[in-house]
Amino acid sequence: MRFMFLVVVLVVLEAADRGSTLRYKQAAEMIEPNIEVDIHNSKDDTEPVLAFVMFRHGDRTPDEEELDKYPSKEKNDALFFPFGKKALTNKGKQRGYKVGQYLRKRYNNLISRLYLPDEINVRTTDFDRTKMTALTAMAALYPPLPPQRWNPALDWQPVPYDTLQYESDDLLYWYNCPPYTKMRNSIYELPEVKKWLEPYASLFTYLSDKTGTNITTPEDVFFLDNLFQTLENVGVNPPKWAQDVMPRIKEMTKIEYAIEFYDNDLTRLASGVLLADIVNASSMAIAGNLDQPKLRLYSAHENNVAGLMAAARVFQPHQPKYGSTISIELRKRKQTGQYGFMAVYSAKAGGPGVVLPIAGCGDTSFCDFDTFVDLTKDVMLSKENFDKKCST
Repeated sequence: MRFMFLVVVLVVLEAADRGSTLRYKQAAEMIEPNIEVDIHNSKDDTEPVLAFVMFRHGDRTPDEEELDKYPSKEKNDALFFPFGKKALTNKGKQRGYKVGQYLRKRYNNLISRLYLPDEINVRTTDFDRTKMTALTAMAALYPPLPPQRWNPALDWQPVPYDTLQYESDDLLYWYNCPPYTKMRNSIYELPEVKKWLEPYASLFTYLSDKTGTNITTPEDVFFLDNLFQTLENVGVNPPKWAQDVMPRIKEMTKIEYAIEFYDNDLTRLASGVLLADIVNASSMAIAGNLDQPKLRLYSAHENNVAGLMAAARVFQPHQPKYGSTISIELRKRKQTGQYGFMAVYSAKAGGPGVVLPIAGCGDTSFCDFDTFVDLTKDVMLSKENFDKKCST
């Protein structure tokens, strides 16, 4: 509130300099324009304390790993001009902007309309597409108010983000943690999983024949599915043979996501460090340490969205879409002071956000803090132990 008071004073002074006679309420309205806000504390009598939000980047062009699954002379670099490979498209930028609009709508009562550095932290993976998505999201989250308008002709202000070095980023577990990949591949050999895959033997053969590459695992099909999605992003429709089996390709992608977070060991390596950070920061807030960001944002990938959902016990196997968002919110009951978590999923950029039931917490949308910690303790992991486990 002290920050808001200072901003109101600034606006009033600015108005006074122009000879205006604005009242306090009018000045406040200038700072807090009338926007639609999610009313997410009326039914359950809770209010947000902290929010941890993971979102997938926007629409992109293919990367080389995907292109290798279906070699073709038609897929030359000119298709991806002017964006390049594995890059955000214009539609992807628009999608990122919608993410920011959704965040403003949902967290307008948690953070100021002014960009206050102490209130928010933004982290991205070391990919251009996640960095650019963060930038477009911040453009929507923090359009400059009068005290921060540095260019009268530009409704934008710079908002910084942090990026860990590629080699040490725990969000990039599938690249930086060989034991994860080894464990995931071993899941393919489990009797139960083999039964899942038996009906798709002919699909593997069909796709291998049509692509001229070796398609033998759900991951291979997942990459091929991504390839067709990203080619569509630059106006190239899947070939007729792929369209004929697209429903089965989508089924295989869903199976791949079920395998990626099949057990606690896989989920721990995928999202254990992040979940531990969430719980530790929340513990500090409950203990009275509110000298920390209220909103922590992570601009990353669909695997990260799915991984955090799996760690929070709210995941149903699927591939999160471009701009999808999962929020883990620390909330407090206004009447009793009880703390707990709520998981909110926006399956598409811009919302709406849907509260997901946390497995083990019954039918309530609010999961008591201690209960949540007990439910997820087996998948939490320190950064030190992540580095140790993933270096072997």
